[in-house]
Amino acid sequence: MLLLQSANEQHPKGLANSSDQVGRNFMKHLAAAIVGLSVKDNPSVFQKTLAINDYYWGEPGFDYPMGHVQLLGKVNHRMLALDVPKLAPTWALRAAAKRTVDWWLTGEDAPDPENRVRVEKGKISLHYQPNNMQAFKRLIQRWVKTVKEVDNQGAVLPVSWYFSKILPIGAIAHQVGTCRFGIDPTTCVLDLNCKTHDIDNLYVVDGSFFPSSAAVNPSLTIMANAMRVGDHLIERLT
Repeated sequence: MLLLQSANEQHPKGLANSSDQVGRNFMKHLAAAIVGLSVKDNPSVFQKTLAINDYYWGEPGFDYPMGHVQLLGKVNHRMLALDVPKLAPTWALRAAAKRTVDWWLTGEDAPDPENRVRVEKGKISLHYQPNNMQAFKRLIQRWVKTVKEVDNQGAVLPVSWYFSKILPIGAIAHQVGTCRFGIDPTTCVLDLNCKTHDIDNLYVVDGSFFPSSAAVNPSLTIMANAMRVGDHLIERLT
């Protein structure tokens, strides 16, 4: 926002924006929640202790990244109430919440120049359409099938039921992009040391430098890159 809102005579589109790429290629996680309802009690208080990347690079017959699976902390009856009819009694939701195993799935959000942050008439706006949904929906279907097979092994009748929901833009997490780095100043805002192509003493070292987005937490990569750029600056200034 600082770059876009700092337009002047020398930089009419905003600072470091001769490429018109500042704000473009906004990315976040594709996110979904799966709630498994079982006949068994789940006494866990905080169950976020397992993560699975078995299908990250695809599966037989599908050679594309599908995403990451992990347990959720634990849903409660108030969370369940958001996605059921309002007439559902609280006692039933409490009973259901005690019998759930809850999963969080994330997928890769591919870069798209039309997914962008803008400043329009002094207001910040986000233009975003999800992509890469075929792979992400395949991950959801695969994981539901996998856990059902585990739960119902040896059972004559089903003993668990699974409900999935793809989260909307309001559930945003780990947004990256909008000032991606690269060697071509016509398509990238930053060079490989995160210095803007247009301005010699302006560096950007937050998550906006990402040219693409993974389905896992980017925080450690952001920290490591900031340290790398710090070393570059020390070398440049000494």
